[in-house]
Amino acid sequence: MLRIKVWCLPAGQTEGKLKLLHRTIVAAVVAIKEIGFRNENDMTCLFVPDLMTYGLGQEIIIEIDGLGLFAELERTIGARHTLAASVGSAVKGLYPKAKVNCTVSGFDRDKGFWISPTPRRSKKDV
Repeated sequence: MLRIKVWCLPAGQTEGKLKLLHRTIVAAVVAIKEIGFRNENDMTCLFVPDLMTYGLGQEIIIEIDGLGLFAELERTIGARHTLAASVGSAVKGLYPKAKVNCTVSGFDRDKGFWISPTPRRSKKDV
């Protein structure tokens, strides 16, 4: 699964603004056909809160990782650069006064990881 962390957003973001940002990021990822992500279920977007409001929104940092979980040949370094540019420029479009920095890193299975199974939903949970 792709993991996208967004840091240093301007203070006071509303739920509506965060939903718009989420949809914008998902669309930017899905638009890159060669990496094969289909929708928001293929990724997790995290909007990391900051304890200090000074300087928030001047520079927005985006970290994308998890691509190494999928070792298909089309997930090249070029595709990673395209992903960084697509997501970074999409976020820049929403925050034109901010400096936006987007990095994409792979995932190294040798560092260890664990993922819980997806719980089954019963009819009463729906």
